[in-house]
Amino acid sequence: MTLALDHLVINTRFDTDAAQTLFAELGFTLTPRGYHTLGSINHAIMFDGHYLELIGLPLDGATIREEIAASPLGADGLVYRSNDPQRTFDALHAAGFDATPPQHFSRPVTGLGDARFVTVRLKPGPAWGGRVYFCQHLTPEFVFRDEWKVHGNGAYALDALHVVDADRDAYARLGEASEGFRLAFWDRARFDAYFGTLASHVTRRSPRFAAMTVRTPRWSEVAMLASAAGLPAAQEDDRTLVALPAFDTVLEFIR
Repeated sequence: MTLALDHLVINTRFDTDAAQTLFAELGFTLTPRGYHTLGSINHAIMFDGHYLELIGLPLDGATIREEIAASPLGADGLVYRSNDPQRTFDALHAAGFDATPPQHFSRPVTGLGDARFVTVRLKPGPAWGGRVYFCQHLTPEFVFRDEWKVHGNGAYALDALHVVDADRDAYARLGEASEGFRLAFWDRARFDAYFGTLASHVTRRSPRFAAMTVRTPRWSEVAMLASAAGLPAAQEDDRTLVALPAFDTVLEFIR
């Protein structure tokens, strides 16, 4: 299969309000809060054809989506696009992967209707480092809207997901990634060296998703936004690093 990125996920659990505030302070535009029929809540940070999702659970505890409650806080999901979930499910099983059958769910979008999705999920295992699944958008016009793609910090794309101590061969067996997004594989020592002092804000568990890279021509301005938000940051010659200690994740901003 050719693997096109649909979205990355940060698990906020019961701190979605705090995550919403932090990402807004970093200059991102967030979609209004969504309420999934599965019980989770979310905000999305939209780009052309893909997005970053902040997913969590309602504070009232009325519904608990077990996979969110059981998953680690922070960078937690890698989601590829599927145009035919049943065919995706069949292909995964033919390749020897353990996956769940296509699952339908939705969330209301004010003034538009219900955004509807179908997902096929790889069952959790030690190879991945996070939740890996495939998503089909049945109503993309309710999700990929131009008014949500303009960000005050100039961000225009997700460039990479940084994965520590995962099974690189298992990912390779899934298929070939399309251009424009990459997985960066590290052992912990190399991850620490690459992200420097900010790596200390990422807990030492493995395998795990640990950081994300965002593209923006205004990368050098993000350090000021991070400082105003009280976040640890480091501006270097060609990038800005920002740690999200409350969400066990580092963001790298590059041109």
